[in-house]
Amino acid sequence: MLISVLLTILAASELPAQPLVGAIRWDAWNEWGYFQQFLVREEWRVRRPFFTKTKPDGSVEIRCDSQEVMDQEIAYAHAGELDYWTFVWYHPDSMPGKNHMTRCLELYLASAHKQDVRYCLTLLAGGSPDETNHLGAKDKWPATTDYLVERFKDPFYQKVMGNRPLVYFFETEGMIPCWGSEAAARGAWDLLRKKTIDAGLGSPYIAGMVFHPKDGVALMDKLGLDAISAYANPGGNENIELPYAKLCDQNRWFWNGCVETGRPFIPTVNVGWDYRPEKHAGFPYRNDDATWFTPPSPAELAGHVQAAMRFVREHPAACPANAVVLYAWNEFNEGGWLAPTLQEGTTRLDAVKQAQDSLKAR
Repeated sequence: MLISVLLTILAASELPAQPLVGAIRWDAWNEWGYFQQFLVREEWRVRRPFFTKTKPDGSVEIRCDSQEVMDQEIAYAHAGELDYWTFVWYHPDSMPGKNHMTRCLELYLASAHKQDVRYCLTLLAGGSPDETNHLGAKDKWPATTDYLVERFKDPFYQKVMGNRPLVYFFETEGMIPCWGSEAAARGAWDLLRKKTIDAGLGSPYIAGMVFHPKDGVALMDKLGLDAISAYANPGGNENIELPYAKLCDQNRWFWNGCVETGRPFIPTVNVGWDYRPEKHAGFPYRNDDATWFTPPSPAELAGHVQAAMRFVREHPAACPANAVVLYAWNEFNEGGWLAPTLQEGTTRLDAVKQAQDSLKAR
């Protein structure tokens, strides 16, 4: 009888499974060559990733779109104990004649080592109500859902809450205009859910990435999404530098705000935020003033990642997917990266591993 009571107490006191830790991949480092120009400037040399090459003429090439680089990225992510990447996915029709934004996903899928890091997709609804919509043309959505379900069926696709394929959804405000109405947009997700369930999987767990928790609630209600999340929690428009601790506070504001909504959510961790390379080069999207943050020390980054994981454990009802997402793996221009660089090496991934290992030891 005593043994039975002790076993019951031990079972009740067990911690939930270690939260999944993923990172966003935005794969513009390829033959297109547009965004590389911002890192060529000497003042941003510290951000150049490990796959940067300096040619004999002194010019710099920053391209990750080779199998060799992808396999090395997988090895680095695995050593850093990342559980998954979420690839930002653009429908091929949204960039006619080019597949550069999905090339790295193709290389990942072709890798003999992909079992070391799982993956999921971040879908985009930006663009316009025509063929440039990042989800593809509306009349091609049935074919697009077939492709997505094939991805979901992959044994290495990240599942949560049992057998539910994890899906992030960014630029969410563009979907209703592109589909013409809330009902049509919601119907698009319903079709994806039906096909996924018909394929023997659980309903996709779709997390809308927004900048304010209340916007996430509105989208959940309008589109029938499952959770709230964020691509990043950037700072304000004060045109000043703030310490990394303030960026951590910004993340925590979002986490707590999501808990207050009473809706499920997946916490986002900003590895950094500083898009000055694009602003200083005159990139038209960056024509406003913005706050930027001092890069984190290894101890600060490890502490913040661990805080997010602990937050998930402490709020199981609010975080049923038992996951966090890090901004980002390779947003070098915007100041959010985990991928090793020529100057830092694996310092940031080592910090993520430290966070993971420290929580396991508790």
